[in-house]
Amino acid sequence: MGEPIYTIVASETIRSHQKFPVSVTLHNAQTTVTLDISVTGPSFNQSKIVNLSSMENKQIDFDVPALCDGLYQLTSKGVEGLQIEKSTALYMDTNQPNIYIQTDKAVYKPGDLVQYRILILDENIRPVKLESPLRVAIKDAANNYIREIKVSHLTKGVYSGRFQLTEQPILGQWTIEVDLGKDARQEKNFKVIKYVLPRFSVDIDTVKDLAISEDSLKVSVTAKYTYGKPVKGKAIVTILYLNLEKIIDINGKGEVEFTLHKDLNWKSLGENMTIFAIVTEELTGNRQSNTIDIKLHSSQYVIKMLDSVIEFQINEPFEVKAAVEYLNGSPVRNAKDPIFLKYYRGWGEPEESQIFESSLDDNGVGTFEVNLHNGGIYLGELKFMDKVKILPCIMAKSHNTTLAQAQAEVREELTLILNTERPRIGDDASVSVKAPNMMTHLTYIIVGRGCILQMSYITLPEPANFYKINFKVTFEMIPRADVFVFYVDKSDFKYQEISIDFELEFQNSIKVTGPLQAKPGQEVSLDIETASNSFVGLLGVDQRTLLLESGNDFERDTILNNLRHHNTNFGFSPYPGKTSGLAIHTNAQLPYQVMIIQQT
Repeated sequence: MGEPIYTIVASETIRSHQKFPVSVTLHNAQTTVTLDISVTGPSFNQSKIVNLSSMENKQIDFDVPALCDGLYQLTSKGVEGLQIEKSTALYMDTNQPNIYIQTDKAVYKPGDLVQYRILILDENIRPVKLESPLRVAIKDAANNYIREIKVSHLTKGVYSGRFQLTEQPILGQWTIEVDLGKDARQEKNFKVIKYVLPRFSVDIDTVKDLAISEDSLKVSVTAKYTYGKPVKGKAIVTILYLNLEKIIDINGKGEVEFTLHKDLNWKSLGENMTIFAIVTEELTGNRQSNTIDIKLHSSQYVIKMLDSVIEFQINEPFEVKAAVEYLNGSPVRNAKDPIFLKYYRGWGEPEESQIFESSLDDNGVGTFEVNLHNGGIYLGELKFMDKVKILPCIMAKSHNTTLAQAQAEVREELTLILNTERPRIGDDASVSVKAPNMMTHLTYIIVGRGCILQMSYITLPEPANFYKINFKVTFEMIPRADVFVFYVDKSDFKYQEISIDFELEFQNSIKVTGPLQAKPGQEVSLDIETASNSFVGLLGVDQRTLLLESGNDFERDTILNNLRHHNTNFGFSPYPGKTSGLAIHTNAQLPYQVMIIQQT
């Protein structure tokens, strides 16, 4: 046995007030090895000694304080049994808080009272405690500072304020400025104008999803006054960018039908079609408009997997089930055409395929009895009419074959398969690992927003070329997590990494119930259900104000999408860990060809 083989894995991102975990593994060694692992920089310097025996893994944690700007490094040195010294520069994430501003309206009249809230959240969408005063300033349309205050205390990340407009303010766009030292800055604009509130609203009703093979599209337009009565007038309904337009008379509601020609330039629309409707009130000539987007699809059908396998036994039948639905979610019934399932071997090998056929039952479900006669890895696809769905690969079980046979049947690549399609918070998710040879150990690391969330060193009960990683989806993984898997075969470093996208959602929930109608002057009671000790902010807005202009409220998608700013995926790289944002120190042989297969 030659030089001991080691691997050290840590995040390439370091943050103030967060643990910095490091995984240290000794794969093959005749003696005990001692390593010195250190994190150094302008305001943090700490080292830890790790003693390891052969085939041993340890996790060490560094407690990181508040960090000053500058260069930080992860360094590994051999103290005894191994002569090494490697360093990696770390990316320092400043953990800048996000500032959000809400006003009670988007447009104000002279003399109105402007009410606003400021919400300050950290990188995990949790309330921030102020370490320095918050500056809040109001500017008029001529860039004059009307008011400036310092805020030293927040209530669970929230500050509420108000100010009175004069009867003769400067008209135009006003601004609320919020500064939190050099860490964060945000602005919110609102208008001060003389206006008349809109009297009615326009709604568009049509399908949310449309296949480009459809011959027609029905659109319903509804116009009603804010007190519920129908509006009489004319509606112009247009499919933008396709030069298709219809004009109809309406009395509260009207319908149009567009004939969609086959020669339309669908590619110019991209993934969406936009419907625009403008209604002109008959008596006054007042106008209101609205738009709606329709998602375009290449087929009117959707195929979903219901039952499948990841591994199969050669020459032993197994069952696969798939459902076919229309775009609106209803099952395809009474179909004369069958659904086909194809499994084939590829990736440079002579293609060997088997095709199976099934009719659809009354629930739109097709059931296949599959029997594959050769080992290896198979790709699959389902086909119904013009719709094709690519399936994740399946693999022959190899526990009844010799090691030489198992290695000959699969390509020399480590493969990761995502078994759970777009999981949500609280769901159980899994990733299957298929190795090109027999594994005795493996390590997996889950990274979310640049932080290592899970590290696990697995000792397999017996040599195997397959392992399933199971984990619970947590909020820290939103919106995307990376799974990095590796093991060492002799002196070769075998690794793979896969990115998993999750549904964007908050960790907490709230339920509000109350009356749908109320009379003028009536006191309205609301029932609010959420976690105990929560801060709840309410905003009540006249519907006519929203019809005039929106944009004053907090936006759910903006807050959730800001989570992406903390991801530290450094793009694809042949060097291990770069896709997941990890720093790797190892003396194993690198690299080798890699491949990822995900569900679609």
